[in-house]
Amino acid sequence: MPYSNTQKPTVNIPEEVANKYRFVVVAGKRCEQLQHGAFPKVEVVVPINRLGQPQEAPKLASFWAQVSVKEVEEGRIAFEEPEVVSLDYTTEAPISVD
Repeated sequence: MPYSNTQKPTVNIPEEVANKYRFVVVAGKRCEQLQHGAFPKVEVVVPINRLGQPQEAPKLASFWAQVSVKEVEEGRIAFEEPEVVSLDYTTEAPISVD
């Protein structure tokens, strides 16, 4: 769908994703999986060639990015939140002035 300069595409971020940064990371990882042959979890319209036969799945990132965004919007992609571990590697050392 073409967009004009004033019209910007919008996405619906599901509650379980929580924020736009996680949405981008999850959709990006899913896009990579799709490019490497993972089966889409939403209906994908496969282009038809001049002979009326379906074309091979495109390898273009833009095609699979649209598919992955739709999958994440519809809540079809499961993801795990990594455990955040806080490590304190600070040490105190005296500063000597010679």
